Amino acid sequence: MTHNTYITPTKVQKDAKLGDIPMDWKVVSFGDISDKKTKWNITGGPFGSDLKSEHYTDSGVRVIQLQNIGDGTFNQEYKIYTSEEKADQLIACNIFPGEIILSKMGDPVARACFIPNGENRYLMGSDGIRLVVNKEKFDSKFVLEYINYSIFRNLAIRHSTGSTRSRIGLTDLRKLPFICPPLSEQKKIAQILSVWDKAIVKQGALLVHKQKVKKGLKQQLLTGKKRLKGFKGKWLNTKLGSLTTIKAGGTPSKAIPEYWDGNIRWMNSGELNLKKVSEVEGRINELGLKNSSTNLLPKFCVLIGLAGQGKTRGTAAINLVELCTNQSVAAVLPSENFDSFFMYFLIDSKYELLRQLSAGDGGRGGLNLKILNGLKVSIPEIKEQQRIAEVLTAADDEITTLKQQLQQLNTQKQGLMQQLLTGKIRVKV
Repeated sequence: MTHNTYITPTKVQKDAKLGDIPMDWKVVSFGDISDKKTKWNITGGPFGSDLKSEHYTDSGVRVIQLQNIGDGTFNQEYKIYTSEEKADQLIACNIFPGEIILSKMGDPVARACFIPNGENRYLMGSDGIRLVVNKEKFDSKFVLEYINYSIFRNLAIRHSTGSTRSRIGLTDLRKLPFICPPLSEQKKIAQILSVWDKAIVKQGALLVHKQKVKKGLKQQLLTGKKRLKGFKGKWLNTKLGSLTTIKAGGTPSKAIPEYWDGNIRWMNSGELNLKKVSEVEGRINELGLKNSSTNLLPKFCVLIGLAGQGKTRGTAAINLVELCTNQSVAAVLPSENFDSFFMYFLIDSKYELLRQLSAGDGGRGGLNLKILNGLKVSIPEIKEQQRIAEVLTAADDEITTLKQQLQQLNTQKQGLMQQLLTGKIRVKV
């Protein structure tokens, strides 16, 4: 996507906080953006004691939680409601479609999005901030983009308080500097950035669709509910330990520096999220390998997280290179009885089951080799395994390409924002 509507500014003025900006742009305070004709044009959500869980209902007026406020997008997944009566009591904290909501808290602080259509009104939670834009001087889309732009974001962060999670107060927010190009230029900038937004939304929707298709394929192909053409044989019901050898890793002593900084790849459990592992950060040497319980694993092992906390436990990956792992990772070594990639997809599909089997007090359990050896699996003959793995790998590759394309679009938009929202490049109006 390209535009031939850009021109270069000739004169700039310096601002202590915003840097160089065009001479005909003004700098105002955030409080000047709001529509003074509207009551509660900049206001925060209710005190926590005014809106408790006991006030939530199954229907009524939707309450906007902190989780709903995305960085430029409204997240629809989280839905809670309160009664019409409660929303009326907290009328000063009501917010309406098309208005902007900011987050008082990180991460990141002061991120903002539009309130969507679909409801007549909403009620902000305690960590929301309502902004009603003065449309006689400002374009709402331009305002939203600048709020989420790095210059304003960094100012908001610097004026936030809190040791664990940043929080910005209304008083400090109102005082933050905000650029004010001519309204016609604001509208043109917003129009250009909207072109990228539409492409990003379209690409994102395509990615979600392909991910759903892959999920359906996994559910059908890995259970034998759907068979690929040419395969009719019965599947073998057995235990994982009867098919292969499963080993846990180990960690050389970090107190002995001579064990580290070699040329042998060493993987920790946090790197399982790479899924198909071709490179890892850690390195040990032959001495470290010899003086630890870890094993040098051949390519194409199925790696499984054993850790008790977080999402690592039960996470599956496959190594595309030789490596070692720490003690929080078990390795299912390749065998003539199964295709490694098929087994990777199969074990990956059992993530929730593995977490249930290993759950301890408070859900903080841990996997062990006994649980893994006893894991029930159903597998077809090797050629069908390979064909299923090919289909699912192709789906993975397509999803990876779509993610890369989506990232490229986001990067392009960020680069364009850097030029347009600072006036380094001007637009013809």
